[in-house]
Formats: sequence, structure tokens, C-alpha cells
Amino acid sequence: FSTSFQVRWGQWGQIAATDKRSAGGYSFDDIRVYQVFNDMQMLSIDAPVKSSCALTSSTAIQVSVRNSSNSVINSVPVKYRINNGSWISETIPSVAANSILQYSFTTGADLSAFNTYTIQAIVDLNNDSFRENDTTTATVVNSPVITSFPYLQNFEGGTGNWYADGKNSSWQYGTPTSAKIKNAASGAKAWKTRLQGNYNDLEESYLYSPCFDVTGMSNPTLSLSMALDIEDCNTTLCDGAWIEYSADGLTWNKLGAYGQGTNWYNKAAFQLWAIQDFTRWHVATMPLPTGLNRLRLRIVMAADPAVNREGIAVDDIHIYDNTNGIYDGVTMNSPVTQTVSGNNWIDFTSNGKLIASLQPNNQNLGSTDVQAYINSGAVRHTSSQYYLDRNITIRPSSAPADSVTIRFYFLEKETDSLINATGCAGCTKPISAYELGISKYSDIDKSFENGSIGDNLQGMWNFITSDKIAKVPFDKGYYAEFKVGSFSEFWLNNGSFDKTTPLPVKMVDFTVQKQANSNVLLQWKVSGEADVSKYEVEMARGNTELQAGNFVKIGEVASQGNNAGTRTYNFTDSETDKFGPRYYRLKIINLDGSFAYSLVRSVVFDAPVQWQIYPNPSNGLFSLVYQLNTGEEIHARIIDAKGSVIKEYRKMANGFPQKLSIDLLGKASGIYLLQVDAAGKKQTFKLYKQ
Repeated sequence: FSTSFQVRWGQWGQIAATDKRSAGGYSFDDIRVYQVFNDMQMLSIDAPVKSSCALTSSTAIQVSVRNSSNSVINSVPVKYRINNGSWISETIPSVAANSILQYSFTTGADLSAFNTYTIQAIVDLNNDSFRENDTTTATVVNSPVITSFPYLQNFEGGTGNWYADGKNSSWQYGTPTSAKIKNAASGAKAWKTRLQGNYNDLEESYLYSPCFDVTGMSNPTLSLSMALDIEDCNTTLCDGAWIEYSADGLTWNKLGAYGQGTNWYNKAAFQLWAIQDFTRWHVATMPLPTGLNRLRLRIVMAADPAVNREGIAVDDIHIYDNTNGIYDGVTMNSPVTQTVSGNNWIDFTSNGKLIASLQPNNQNLGSTDVQAYINSGAVRHTSSQYYLDRNITIRPSSAPADSVTIRFYFLEKETDSLINATGCAGCTKPISAYELGISKYSDIDKSFENGSIGDNLQGMWNFITSDKIAKVPFDKGYYAEFKVGSFSEFWLNNGSFDKTTPLPVKMVDFTVQKQANSNVLLQWKVSGEADVSKYEVEMARGNTELQAGNFVKIGEVASQGNNAGTRTYNFTDSETDKFGPRYYRLKIINLDGSFAYSLVRSVVFDAPVQWQIYPNPSNGLFSLVYQLNTGEEIHARIIDAKGSVIKEYRKMANGFPQKLSIDLLGKASGIYLLQVDAAGKKQTFKLYKQ
């Protein structure tokens, strides 16, 4: 030092250095000026990198040390240890003055287990006068390299070697139980930014994948199930999520761009997801880079200092060679025919696009026809159920002796149309593709397995429930994978209110009616009755039993035999002291022991649901929860402080718990009255408009 010694700091840059959102620049404090002697610094642990793959039992540890003095320093002791274990000590022969040297320890570390390791490294020179910069620590995660594809991780058996890291990370593995994202896409487990609640303010976190060797694929593709609820500030960036990839674990690049793939990024200006209330599970698909043998992925969540939401949840990570894609044409004029046998997947395609795939499980089905039927009009419905705009037929020449596995491919846009279908007030529909089951129609006369539901009168309907079908994100949609013992027409629907009801047309009509003596009369008409043994009458007492699927048998009616025309049956529920809602269905049992269920019908006694308004107070949107018998009308009026009727609502009941949406947005704050007339009774509620 001299009497003229000074220090000055300057700033110049082209990238955000400290605050990555607002480029907050540099700050200085606690300035200390002093002289050191023989200063050796442990700058960094350079290898292995934090996101590592397939480390071995003798992994090389590489560090960088710096000699900050003006002379060569010889015989520099260095050492490292793993997870606070024993030190490995070695000596660097010499380090030149004012230079940095990268040193690899000759003794490697056993990092072969797929685990997280803490590596501590020290430069331990005895006559170093300043020891504060002698030590550094690094965290390394060793992940497996996936070489077998397709890769499908649904997280039911654990984390699948995915792990979270970053600043203020809220990523958690388990069962989502937030208000909106409250389940996994498949099974019970997924990854989400806080399983119960919202992501953090000032979060910059990462969910890392294992490593993938995609060198054997011509078109490696990532599809995953996703649910999103991320603050959207329109043209301003506040919070967002995106996916990155890396070939080495050091340099990360954003995967894909707005306008590419399926459901990939919704913000073109920022190339990320920032969308609120897209909380239904849905597919997101993007091609992956080719030729990489150590491909890593990470899902990024970034948030500003204020306002947070439920964030992002991911499930069903699917990596595969997308050489075909899903059939997206019109109804096929003729089936695709090929021989099905052996123990490999056999794909049926049209114009190079997938219709269905079969795994015969070492059986010979012979020459097999597969055909797709695509509805181009309004979404169809029958028997109070909407169903998907695509159905398929599979007709082998030889019936299987054991189960065969099927993949039924369908598009995201078809699912969107089904979810948004209107025109049938009492019809059920799924809230996502993951709720879909399969209605299966089989007919002795195979000419009726023709893609039309209108002539499905003499055969048998069965329903494969959603929990027995894997829905896998794929290309521009999904495939539904399930097992069958016979082949038929296949339709996608949600199974009505009880999630178990197929799309029957044999049951022409089924009604339940409350009698004056509190009995309930059940009547049903059937058309083209064939090979039916009997009709068992089942009943669920109350909404809780209905939701749990707890139906009990209360009687049965024998079939009167085969009949090409229409026939009517009756049954009376004469149990005394009925209370609340009662739900009825018919179990149609055939002579061969197979069976199917009718739709569920209801009768309401007294007041099963505590009529209520929520939220209350509200900023203007209220909901009235009620339940009435099918066909009864609810009449509601909104009255302001002056006694004037400002809105009226009329709605027909369907026998199940329902909601009446009340909109007072734009109205002045204060107290309003809601007067309700229904089933010969009147009720009045106060609405507190904020």
C-alpha cells in the first residue's frame, strides 16, 4: 500500500446481473482492505456437476485453486470429503503466481448410488495468512440414465429420481390437495408447487429429471400431464413456468416456443406459461432435441414479490419416439386390416397416423379390422350423457381366449369439445380426459358393430370404469389403454353420475315417481330384449352413499323373455319412513352372467340438502345450492334495497344437488334479498354484495 492507494468500483453490463427481473444492479457494504501472504484460494468444485448422470464408484473430483500471491507456491495440500466422511488428501506440486489451476484428484469418490451428495473441498496451506477463502462446498445429485423407451413415469411408485431445487422452492411430491388442483392426473401421486396451497413469492425453483439417452430415436418427444394456476399479468411479466433442457448439466436452454407442440406456452412475448385457472389436467407436448445421450430436463417456476396462486402440477411424464402421431382425419370409409398375433404392440394407422394399437399377449387373433368414426357436428349425447367425437370398432377374425390390451388414440381438441358441450342441460360430461371411461357394445351380429349408436338394440353394453383405464399424454392428445376379453364398438364417456353407466339405447325409458303414500314407483321400457335373465333394482340412500357408489339391492324383476318390440316393467319401493334423496338404478343381468347398469334416477323426500348461499359476502358472484325432484322448477328473484326486482331466474331440477349462479357484478354494494319459490315452499336469503 502507498499514500496514494485507492479503490474504485464501476458497473457496466448487458444482462441482468443481480436481480434477474428488474436488473437491480450491484450493492456494496462491509468493505475491508488488508494485506495477505501466501494466499491460496479454493475457488470451486468443477466436477462432477450438480445435475449428474451415471456417476461411478471412482468418480473424478476436480477443483479450481488460485494463488493470489506474487510468487510460486509449492507443495500445496488439498483435500475433499463426501457427506462429512473421511478426508481424501493430496498435494499439488506447485501453483504459479497470480494464477488459477484446475486439479483432478487421483483418488476418485464412490458416487454410484442414485442419491444426493455434499462435497467439501479445502486448500490447506499452513502459512496462508487468510483462511476465509480456503473452503468451498457443492451439492451433486447422481441420476440414472434412461435408455429404454417409451419412458412413462406416473410417480405412483415414488419420485422416479426426479428432484427439486432452487430459490424459495415450493415443489413437493405427493397427493395434491389444493382447492383447485386437488388430485393427481393418474393414480394418487404427482409433483406440484406446494401440494396444499400456493407457490412462494420470489420463487425461482426447478424440478429436475433423470437423464435420457435419446440417440436411438428419430423424433424424441416429451408429453406430460399438466395443471396450471399461475398469476397472469397480461402484457407484464409477473409469474411464469417453463421447461428447459441441457446436454451437460451446466448450460440450460428453453425447450420449445409459443405456437409449437400442443398446449405449449401461452405467452408469446415471454415464452412461458402464465395462465390462471387452467387447473383441469391436460396434455402438453413438445419435440425434444435429437442426438443427446445425457439429456436432462427441468421444469422452472418463477414468481415476483407479490400475489401467488396454486402454480403448476405435473404427472405422467412420457418420452417416446413420435413417428406417427394420432389420426386426425375424417371418418374412415373402410377399416385398416392386418394380422394380429405374438407378444408385441401392433399399430393400426391410416395415412401414417395412429388409430389403435393392440397387444395380443401371445394370442393369434388372425386378420383384424380397425376403423375410426369421427363426428364433425355438435357433440352428441344419449341417455343423459355426452360422448366423445370419436369412436372405434375392432373386429378380429378369431376371438381371444384371454385378455388383449388396447390403446385407443384421441385428440385434445376432441376432449375440449366434450368438456365444453352445451345443449343438454341434464347430460353429464367429464371435467378432463382423465375422467373418461369406455362404453363397449358387443353384438352377435357383427354388422351392428358399425360405428353407429342408433342401431345398438339387440347386443350388450358394458362400461369400463375410468380407474381401469390408463390415460397417457401422447402427441396432440392421449391414448386410453385398457384390457378386454372380447371385441366390440368402443366409445368414450364419463359413465353418468355414478361413473359406471354405459351408453345404452336398449333401455328406452326409466322413470321413478313418488306416490301419494310415500311409495316410489319405478317403470322402465326396453326395446329388443334379448337373452336377459332379470332386472335387479338397486338403491343408494343419500348423496354420500351415491358418491361412494354404495348401492344395495332392494328387489328384482324377472325378464319375460326375448322380444323384438317394446316391453314395460314395474317395481314399487314400499319401504316406510323414507327421508332425503333416494337414488335408483337397474342392474340388467343376462343369461350368460354378464350385466350392465341403467342410468341413475332420484326421488327427494323432505330437505336432503341444506340450501345455502356461498360465498357470502361476495364481490358479486353467488351460488345457491339446492336439490329438488326431477322436473320441479326453482324460481328465484333478486330484490334491491328499494324493493325492486332486478333479476329473475328459473331452472328445472334434475333430482341431484345443483347450483344456481347469481351474478350481481356491476351492482352497488349493499344488502340484497334472494327470494326462492320451489316445491310449494318459499325461502328468503340475504346477499351481502361487497
